Amino acid sequence: MKTKHEAIEQILRIARDHGLTPADIESAFRAADGGGAEPSGSILGRILGYLGGTFIFAGLGIFIALNWDVMNTAARIIITLGSGIAVFIMAIVASGDERYTRVKTPLYLIAAALQPVGILVAIDEFSSGGDWHSAAMWTAGIMFIQQASVFWQKRDTTLLFTSLLFALWFFGVTLDLLNVDEDLIALVLGAATVGFCVGLERTPHRGMNPVWYLFGSAWFFYGLFDLVQNTIIELAFLAAACGGVFVSTWVRSRTLLFVSTIAILAYIGYFTSEHFQDSLGWPLVLILLGLIFIALSAIAMRINKRYISNADTGNPQT
Repeated sequence: MKTKHEAIEQILRIARDHGLTPADIESAFRAADGGGAEPSGSILGRILGYLGGTFIFAGLGIFIALNWDVMNTAARIIITLGSGIAVFIMAIVASGDERYTRVKTPLYLIAAALQPVGILVAIDEFSSGGDWHSAAMWTAGIMFIQQASVFWQKRDTTLLFTSLLFALWFFGVTLDLLNVDEDLIALVLGAATVGFCVGLERTPHRGMNPVWYLFGSAWFFYGLFDLVQNTIIELAFLAAACGGVFVSTWVRSRTLLFVSTIAILAYIGYFTSEHFQDSLGWPLVLILLGLIFIALSAIAMRINKRYISNADTGNPQT
């Protein structure tokens, strides 16, 4: 008994040191016992849940579109905002019942789509005009408070996903209201998104990272390129893209590695066409460019194999 107790203490110590949760340990045991395959009943339940949510959203969307012109103000608000609140309450109820946990994610997403529309409709119906920034900021702020508050209680990754979405919406509109350049907005929001995802790597919510790594890094590189293009620091873009490859190995993210590699290749292609297109050695430059592409591809595959594919199970590939 003493040996068993010591083993449990050692497991707890290792779990705390590596930020593992009971769900992570349970998943590892299931993978070891069942070869990592998810039970067919679980897969079927998830598929049916997403299909059900899709049909609900499609039905509501079609109904609203067909009857919008004949609806009065109250009906428009009820069918959008009212439906969104009702679906959100259903999602909260489902999250507390094991029989319906598979449908909570699509319900949360439907509610996150319907409620902002309803708030904007209400503002449009009762306002007498004004700057659209105010309406967008109010909508994003209200939705962020709602989603973040419920996330604090439920700790559901979907709610964290939508909270980040509305936070980015709010700050994006705010920066636009302050007449900040679009490129700088993309740069700031993209960098903030990637940084936030890096902070999530050792938490149970890291499953949302691939999507945000994709959009965040794409925004960052888009904004950075437009800011440094045709300036004396233009090569900073190439340095940042190479830095993205480094970060991808650190967080073991295939998505970030993919976007960073594409950024490197795109910049090399742009730089070559800008400075060497009219040169007599253009065919040789094309050959050299092709060799560089192949070399970078080989390097990316080696990085993926050595640092990402062989990562331990506590750091999932994203």
